[in-house]
Amino acid sequence: MKFLRQFPQGKKQRPVAYSLVDIGRDTVKAVVARTRPDATEPEIIGSGVAETGGHDITGGRLEAAAVTAPVNAALTQAEDSTEGIVGRKVVPDDVIFALTGRATVGKLFTVQQTRPKPAEPITAKELANLRARAERLVRQGLANLPVEGGQWQALAVTDAGIRLNNHLVLDGLGLTGQEISLSVFGVAGQAGALRALQVLANRLDLEVANVVAASQALAAITPQAEAIILDTGLSGTDICLIRDNALVASGSTPFGGAFFTQTLAQALGIDLREAEKLKRSLASGNLTELEADGVEAHLIGARCRWYDAVMEFLMELSGEKLLPRKIYLTGGGNLLPGLDKLLRTNPAPFQRAPEVAWLGANSLPAVKDLTNTLDYHLFTLTLSLIAGLPE
Repeated sequence: MKFLRQFPQGKKQRPVAYSLVDIGRDTVKAVVARTRPDATEPEIIGSGVAETGGHDITGGRLEAAAVTAPVNAALTQAEDSTEGIVGRKVVPDDVIFALTGRATVGKLFTVQQTRPKPAEPITAKELANLRARAERLVRQGLANLPVEGGQWQALAVTDAGIRLNNHLVLDGLGLTGQEISLSVFGVAGQAGALRALQVLANRLDLEVANVVAASQALAAITPQAEAIILDTGLSGTDICLIRDNALVASGSTPFGGAFFTQTLAQALGIDLREAEKLKRSLASGNLTELEADGVEAHLIGARCRWYDAVMEFLMELSGEKLLPRKIYLTGGGNLLPGLDKLLRTNPAPFQRAPEVAWLGANSLPAVKDLTNTLDYHLFTLTLSLIAGLPE
């Protein structure tokens, strides 16, 4: 991943610990990640969670002010927990934030070149020039996208494949051919949300080491070359499409955990707090069979609406190609029973009958979790922010 937005660093020496923070509308998740010269992977040495009360940073600076206290609480909890793991309290000065799907926009860009001497091997300089052209195209293209939400600032690009004479190749260096193309997936962040994160960091006396789009962070840890990622949070479901081991499309639908809670509240004539409690009890298996059947009856239509929205969006992203069969779930909203079963009902749009699994500990081979207490249903995005660690 190549980061296009540079954050000013106040110190020359590379930090040994970072706070990784994912701010959702229901909770903020924070972990402390330690890097050591003698360790091959970052170590997770602390974690914390705090409720955000429906606030997040996509509302700009006012929302940043509203989430300051919960973010501070989650960070403090994570820092306090490090003492029991490494024998001393670790308080990082540097933070890496996740930027959720509703505050990002992504697009696939491709640059092509007809080589005047196709029999000569492709050089590193040729590839570097092609990549530089692609990055310029990303900066220009993302800045001018006709998307609502104010101004957008380019964040990062990830490689989406090199093709030589219309054949996908691993690298291209040293190969011969006439037509060469490079595709990259570029992501831009909502300028207001980026400013809000900077304001938040200033309030907490932190240095922003990086801001990573959730789609690119999750794609970086997905173990399959062809896959779909569904990250269902409180306010919606973020969707990523991965082909040939590269993120090629992303977006979101407005159906998440709050949608299911509101459906229950309206159907049963109860307030949202009671509906949320009932939904969580269903997800954790704490209802009697009779109670569960009653709740399930009111969620059938809502689940189908969620499924239809997800599939409609995926079909639009995929075009005429069949969808990858591997579907990975993450986010607390996907804990609602029955969503995984729905995704398996119609194999027609997929390459083969779809397989549904959770992104979790097995998807993070480059991280060593020393806490042994993390709920990977909730912390996967937070942990995937290791993709933003400075090299």
